[in-house]
Amino acid sequence: MGGFNVARWRHPAVIWLRRIKKEQYWRGKRPRRVRRMPWTSATLYGVALLAAGLVLWRVPANPGTLPVSSRPVSDRPSWMDRGIAGLKAPESTLKAWINDGIPLIGLTLNPSNFAMHVRDLLTTGLTEVSGVHITSLKGLLAMEIPQLAALPHVTPPTHRVATANPSKAPRPKEQDAVDKSLPGAGGRVWAELGKDPQVGLYQTHSHESFWPYVAAGSSTAYSTDWSKTIVQVGWWLSEDLHREGLSVVQSRVDNMSEGVLASYNKSYYTAKTLLKWYPTVRMLIDLHRAPDNVGPANIHGHKVAKILLVVGTNKLLPNPYWHENLQVALKLARALKGLAPGILEGNGIDMVPYRYNQQLMPADLMIEVGGPNNTLAEERYAVHDLAEAIHELFHQDAVPARP
Repeated sequence: MGGFNVARWRHPAVIWLRRIKKEQYWRGKRPRRVRRMPWTSATLYGVALLAAGLVLWRVPANPGTLPVSSRPVSDRPSWMDRGIAGLKAPESTLKAWINDGIPLIGLTLNPSNFAMHVRDLLTTGLTEVSGVHITSLKGLLAMEIPQLAALPHVTPPTHRVATANPSKAPRPKEQDAVDKSLPGAGGRVWAELGKDPQVGLYQTHSHESFWPYVAAGSSTAYSTDWSKTIVQVGWWLSEDLHREGLSVVQSRVDNMSEGVLASYNKSYYTAKTLLKWYPTVRMLIDLHRAPDNVGPANIHGHKVAKILLVVGTNKLLPNPYWHENLQVALKLARALKGLAPGILEGNGIDMVPYRYNQQLMPADLMIEVGGPNNTLAEERYAVHDLAEAIHELFHQDAVPARP
């Protein structure tokens, strides 16, 4: 028998009794490596199983089957249901406000509206790319057959019903409504100063007031004492505009009668009604005060509330007039800066993605005068300068014509 050899490299000691190559031995006899347990993966897997067990333990079993056409509804009220109940606002009102004021959030509450929003967004995109409205049959045909664009437009004859005064429709009774608690104009809800109004005013947040005039301990600077609210400020602006030679109508409809959540939905119909009843209006103003405190400016020796012009764009929903609105806002800010340096808050213009009912016509503006910490005297001085600036725009014919 031959000698022996000891192999020690990474293996137990082996005594060789025969002349064989160690490589041949370990090729068939090499022990397999023992893998260690992946404790991190096992721990995570165990935690996932524990979480799944907790879910199955906490969620009750389905008591029955639901038809395919229905959606499962929880018996427990959601946070939105509890919020609506706490605010005492009807659910339909809240959803309408969300769809009109902050449209994309409304999709989570009312998925059926998604198709409508997608349609609007696609229509706007196609119009921007092609320059043709998708609802215009003539425009679509003209894209395919360019020669059609040269054809004259023929308006079909219309048949009108004969009336005693065909040039003027009967005046609605609501247009002459009266509320004695409203300031000026004999308490008329639709206060008219002059014939054929050129400027229309309304207040979406009609209860907006100011801290010096609300009860101590109030959580919000809101009031229904109209002489201490933004409605009074709107009346002062109307008077000053009329003194400048402009005809004005101020809607004093209480757009917050159903709460702040429903205000933009209600003010949308208020503004639509104003434009319907007063077709001569060329500038539409939604008057507000800022939600946060704004320090006054010192102008001509007086403390004056600052002014901010809010321009809604078309980032979320179509707004065909936002470019015209921005141009008017720029001209108005320039006029204010010239008349009362320092009256503008910041650069005077705040562009926002929401349209805030500014899609109704060109020169459709939201104007914030001061904030909740300002006094009525500071508001009074501010709207006086604002009226002069607006008159300057009309004098320069810088207000676009209403379509």
